[in-house]
Amino acid sequence: MKTLGINLTATSASLLAALSVSAADAPRARFISHRGESQTAPENTLAAFRAAIEGGSDGFELDTYLTKDNELVVIHDATTKRTAVADVKVKEATLEELRALDAGAWKGEAFKGERIPTLAEALALARDGFEIYVEIKCGTEAIPRLAEVMKAEPKATPERVVFICFSDKVIAAVREQFPAHRAYWLAGTGPKKDGAPGPTAEALIAKAKACNASGLNASDSSDITPEFVNAVKASGLSFHTWTVNNFPRAKALAEMGVETITSDCAAKHKQTLYGGK
Repeated sequence: MKTLGINLTATSASLLAALSVSAADAPRARFISHRGESQTAPENTLAAFRAAIEGGSDGFELDTYLTKDNELVVIHDATTKRTAVADVKVKEATLEELRALDAGAWKGEAFKGERIPTLAEALALARDGFEIYVEIKCGTEAIPRLAEVMKAEPKATPERVVFICFSDKVIAAVREQFPAHRAYWLAGTGPKKDGAPGPTAEALIAKAKACNASGLNASDSSDITPEFVNAVKASGLSFHTWTVNNFPRAKALAEMGVETITSDCAAKHKQTLYGGK
């Protein structure tokens, strides 16, 4: 019995040691610049993407729409009104017409002359150890052109480019077209405007799996708890959040095991939490 007791104690100690992984040893959260480092530079421009790279974030997120002449441009809204002064519907304009607009002056004189970039220009910034999150803002009609753009950019590898979308149909189509690439389904969380509870982790997991998503990218809310995060990750999906500009909250999410945290000031969050670049 004495020998058995010693062995059990040793085994228990080994198990405790294996389970007691320090924060320093655990995989750290990756910080993704929302529409580029958009607190610093005009959103969804090459200036914002370069600011993300130079600031040391782990990647940047962008939004893309299909133009009238079948080009993929980088812009968040369906029109240019908010970020390029003129009110032009992206799907009704040609690339040349959109490129004639100033997409930086609204942010400040230093950015005057910034243009709406193409997806191809943004993907040309791909590099090792850095991720580009491509949010498809239109529907599956963008997939053929997306395939052409991806094929033409050898740097747009599965390790560097991730697709995200609110449409489960688009995610399913992307996974079929680019099986080696990750595709995360975007979803909102938290109470509804009428006070009704938001979707459960189980409901979101089921929908993400139904469209063959490789991860769930959820809006941050009070519903995102350690239990929520653990449930998603235990299902085999990776878990990601957006858009987190409050540093204490970003730190708390990182400690929960959230894998990527998208922020308008991602580089600053990363440096504050982990140091360096």
